Amino acid sequence: MNKKPFLLLVTASVFLFWHCNKKEKNEGTHPYQIAVPRNFPSPFLNPENPMTTEGVELGRRLFYEYRLSGNGRSCNSCHLQEKAFMISNVSLGLDPAKYNNIPSLVNLAWNPDYNWNGYHKDLDHVAIGDFGPDFFNSDIHQVISTIAADKSYQTLYKQVFSGTDVFTPGVFEEKTAFAIAQFLRSIVSANSKFDKFVAGKGALTNEEKYGYEIFSSEKGDCFHCHAGSLTTDNSYHNIGLDSVFTLSNSGRAQVTFMAKDIGLYSTPSLRNAALTAPYMHDGRFATLDEVIEHYNSGVRSSATLDPIMTKNNKQLGLKLSSYEKFCLKAFLVSLTDSNLLVNPAYSRPQ
Repeated sequence: MNKKPFLLLVTASVFLFWHCNKKEKNEGTHPYQIAVPRNFPSPFLNPENPMTTEGVELGRRLFYEYRLSGNGRSCNSCHLQEKAFMISNVSLGLDPAKYNNIPSLVNLAWNPDYNWNGYHKDLDHVAIGDFGPDFFNSDIHQVISTIAADKSYQTLYKQVFSGTDVFTPGVFEEKTAFAIAQFLRSIVSANSKFDKFVAGKGALTNEEKYGYEIFSSEKGDCFHCHAGSLTTDNSYHNIGLDSVFTLSNSGRAQVTFMAKDIGLYSTPSLRNAALTAPYMHDGRFATLDEVIEHYNSGVRSSATLDPIMTKNNKQLGLKLSSYEKFCLKAFLVSLTDSNLLVNPAYSRPQ
């Protein structure tokens, strides 16, 4: 066997490996590791958009950047940190019949898909839609001109997306959405009063404990859909909000075009639920008390109603007492992560 071709191949491979590593080092990026909380599963990450410290920082700046729009809005306009990164669609003047309630942007790294009906299969392209007339009303050429003239943005875009001519229409929107997605994946909420209780570092009141018992037993049946540390099964359910359906409230069926999915919506996380009123995909309930009462006595029958809602002895609702409803609400409030609301890593850059 002639060893020279083999040695040349090895030498070339070593050089190529050194050259690629040298290039990565020159780009000045550093891998970003999500701090996965205890008892959380592994997050869903996109290998085509690897998280870096610089990418997360660029995304954070863009999240608060009103210059991306033609109407003075930024992502933060609809997602307030003090409200667990959400705001009511009604408060923005959006028609609930046309626009779903704006969701909380917390623990999105653990979502397999996005929006109430799962229309978006990855987080990395969700923000592109914001450039349209309904939210940002952006003149993309003007936006690119403005952002490209900012030297700090020039530096960050070059670091994060080296080798790409970012400041061109089409490419700019995608890479900007990629950076915002990196920031959103970094937002983790897992430091509530209940989390501290589970970790043995805090206590719950008797009412909160009893509320948790109701939540996690057949008495309340909440745990079937709002499962585990994420308080969501990341699936879709018809929870009996309506008995008559049109296109606007057909839910998951708008994506799958299947009759069995009519009226099904994504299960939201209940973390910080006390801060994220109004509730449901259309914001129909203004308070947690109304949400609890829906399950207690307001479920409406339909062909696709989830079987959980009609189990034996549940056809007429949960039949919780006033005290039991009070305790269940107390438990839900204990899921509030106060640190999230002031964490400087998620706040507007100074």
